[in-house]
Amino acid sequence: MMVCTGCALLCDDIEVGENDCRHACRIGDAHITSTNQIDPMVNRSPVDMDTAIKSAAEILVSAEKLVFVGFGNLVTEAQATGIELAEKVGAEIKTFHTSIFDDILDGRVKTCTLPEVRDYADVIVFLGCDPMNTHPRLLSRYAYYPRGEKRQHGWEEDRTAITIDLRFSHTASICKEAYTIDPNRQIEFMDALMDALSNKVPKTTYDKKRILKLAGTLKKAEFGVIFAGTGAAAPPRDAIIRLMDRLNESSDFRLLSLAPGYKLRSIAEQLRQLHSRPTDDCDVVDSDSNSGGSNGGDGGIDLHKADCILCLGFDLMNSLPAHGINGKLIVIDPNETLTSRYADVVIPCAAGGIDAAGSAVRMDGEPIELPLIRESGRLSDVAILKRLLEVV
Repeated sequence: MMVCTGCALLCDDIEVGENDCRHACRIGDAHITSTNQIDPMVNRSPVDMDTAIKSAAEILVSAEKLVFVGFGNLVTEAQATGIELAEKVGAEIKTFHTSIFDDILDGRVKTCTLPEVRDYADVIVFLGCDPMNTHPRLLSRYAYYPRGEKRQHGWEEDRTAITIDLRFSHTASICKEAYTIDPNRQIEFMDALMDALSNKVPKTTYDKKRILKLAGTLKKAEFGVIFAGTGAAAPPRDAIIRLMDRLNESSDFRLLSLAPGYKLRSIAEQLRQLHSRPTDDCDVVDSDSNSGGSNGGDGGIDLHKADCILCLGFDLMNSLPAHGINGKLIVIDPNETLTSRYADVVIPCAAGGIDAAGSAVRMDGEPIELPLIRESGRLSDVAILKRLLEVV
């Protein structure tokens, strides 16, 4: 058995043989069996690992506006070492899509574990997310189909699934109710829903009867769960918090974040601990941006102005066009990405839970150990970051 690090569910029932991968979803199977690995590169020319690490260290030392991005696909130990490296070189850390985790960790909203969703949830809302394409086994293992302790009849009788999204998604196709909202009128929909939850007729151009019906379903929930997306499809963070507050005035709702990457909960926890240290005088700043988009989010260094960006298990170019990057690019990643094709330095690493052991934190906060499944000879992300830490 192995733990799949293809997404934040960290499924622990995966069986890997010589030529097959059982129980994994399509994302997990592609992740585990990937052969799209990269070689050490400097200025797009192949080099050995020592040269790549030395070149990366030289760039880090000479940079004045240094930004570390990603962290969502590193084992816990590598995240801690990356934070230590950022402190040493005076880098800013940008973690994308962690704002909801911050609210959960700060106690601003109620949350729960995935087994609790399976055992108790009767109303499940997929808000600005499409787990059938991002976390494919969420519905079959926890959120919709399985029988639970108090939900013995599963989706046929005991669960109501609802989607609120910008489009009619694959997840919407199996839900009892699907609400498609205009991307420019998300706040209007959320305000209308909160009016309906307060027994007011909503003032909106949306279908008032459908919104009132939705409010009635939510208010009757015994144990409701909202799975919230983190990208452009999701409503603004403050609107989600206001909705949770209003829901919990009349029912019992919990919030879980469906974020990309398998370790964003962990990096949110570690940065929260870092910033709460009584003697914390470091220059490391965590700047979160929900969209993973063009700049630094809330007051940090603009990525366009950074003279060096270290991408840690993160495909930055998938969100930001290449012409938007003017500084040096360093990539540490197990596989080839769009970003690695443009990077000044590429350092391949072993993948957590496959050819590197370590620990992880599931999306609901449950700690998980990642055993080594196969030897590859590649350095782990922890080992690479420790070597950089030694030479900068």
